[in-house]
Amino acid sequence: MKPSDFQKTIQCQFDCKLKRVVKGIVRNYRKELKRRRNKEISYCELPEIVVEKLAVWDEYESDYTAFDVCGIEVRVLDDDLAEAIKYLSEKDREILLMYFFLGMSDTEIGDRLKINRSTSFRSRKNSLE
Repeated sequence: MKPSDFQKTIQCQFDCKLKRVVKGIVRNYRKELKRRRNKEISYCELPEIVVEKLAVWDEYESDYTAFDVCGIEVRVLDDDLAEAIKYLSEKDREILLMYFFLGMSDTEIGDRLKINRSTSFRSRKNSLE
């Protein structure tokens, strides 16, 4: 059976509308790709400081040794260093941890422990030896 002129017209109209829809979808897809290209950045191109902010590190109590210095918990990750610090006297341990882990100066350490600045320096020097 041969299709009538009416059926051919309907078929042509359908094809035309279908082509418009497909062209619109393709146009929107390309537009979205362009938008993503302009807005997004690949992970390998991110600055290291941004990547570090995104990172999450698990910390377990078995991974470090904790020392209490002036009410602040100081964590020492190196087992050998932690073992060496344990052998120091309480006063020497506090001075060493305050200086290297809390970033305090000899004057600040002296004020906190009610000792002289030079005493703090000598104690730290002797502890390192």
